[in-house]
Amino acid sequence: MMKKVVGRNVVIVLGIICIFLSVSLVRAIANYTSIISVKDNTISSLNSQLSSKDSQIQTLTSHTGQLQTWLNGNVTSLNTQIAILQSQVSSDNATIANLQSQLESANSQIGDLQNQIVTLQNQVNDLTAIINMSKSELKTLVFHVCEKGEGYEWGHVPDVNYTYNQILTFNNSTYEILLFPEYRGNENWTETTAWLTENFAQIPIMLPVFEGGIYDYPVVKLTADQILEAVGTCNVKWLRFAEVISWHIEHNVTFPTAYVTEILNFCRAHGLKLFWTEWKADAFKAVQTYIAGFEDIVTVSFSTNSEDLEPADGFLLINSMFQHWGTSVQSWYWKTRSYGSELDMPTSLLVQHALAAKNIGAEIIQFEPYWYFFDNGEAKENLKPLEIMLT
Repeated sequence: MMKKVVGRNVVIVLGIICIFLSVSLVRAIANYTSIISVKDNTISSLNSQLSSKDSQIQTLTSHTGQLQTWLNGNVTSLNTQIAILQSQVSSDNATIANLQSQLESANSQIGDLQNQIVTLQNQVNDLTAIINMSKSELKTLVFHVCEKGEGYEWGHVPDVNYTYNQILTFNNSTYEILLFPEYRGNENWTETTAWLTENFAQIPIMLPVFEGGIYDYPVVKLTADQILEAVGTCNVKWLRFAEVISWHIEHNVTFPTAYVTEILNFCRAHGLKLFWTEWKADAFKAVQTYIAGFEDIVTVSFSTNSEDLEPADGFLLINSMFQHWGTSVQSWYWKTRSYGSELDMPTSLLVQHALAAKNIGAEIIQFEPYWYFFDNGEAKENLKPLEIMLT
């Protein structure tokens, strides 16, 4: 009996517990459902907000795309304009630089022309004074002739007699006319003497004996025996020393005074005269020393290709220093002063130099280079006014 009561109580207790748990569960479910509902409402609200934000983002993205498209288009256009402007600036800078360069060149040319005007005016003044001096002692004219050999377009004398006769025609028996011959730079005496013998047996010449040249030794330095060989086969009237003191000064080489004395004695013994031309102003004092005792057979010359003096100044200098003097009138004057080629020297200026020498008192005038006056043996226009002015 007791066991039945206990069992019934347990059942009742369990029933109560179950009822309590059921009620609690129901309450919990109700609360949970309520919470879920709140959450759902929150989620729904957030979703709504998210949708709104997304819509705003899409709108902003669309605006951003439009702005980016507009910006890209304008940037591209601006970059293009910038590139064009930079190109224009670069072109303008180049134009400005070019104009500045032209202006500098023009100013330089103006300066050069002004210097030339001053130089030419001085020459005119000197020439006017010289013409008024009228102290002509001119007796002899000497013309350079040369045969350069193969490989040269100029510097040929096919017929020496024909060329010489053209000069004689212009000269009209006014002056003694000599030729100053050059064969391939006179570097090979055997070849030179053969050419001289073939062409100058009758034509009077001024024989090149001593010259500096382009090497570190004199390109021409004939011995007495070699000179005697030429005298035996050619019509040698004068010997010629060409700018040898000037050459030795420039090369810092001791001058061969003994050789000079030997040649001067040879001239005396064989009735020859010596034409000695220099271009350095400080060379003439030395010449005075070297020719002492031989002044009667030596004619000292001023070369107009001088880098030291203008021709008139050079003539006046040696006129005051020597008993007999002359000049080597050269179109190299034009090249020495960097005005242009020796072929470009105005004939009128070369004639002025010759007239100045004549009026100051030069006894002999030698002209060079050959190709300034002749083209393969034919007289050029440069020769005619020279002869007219001197005769």
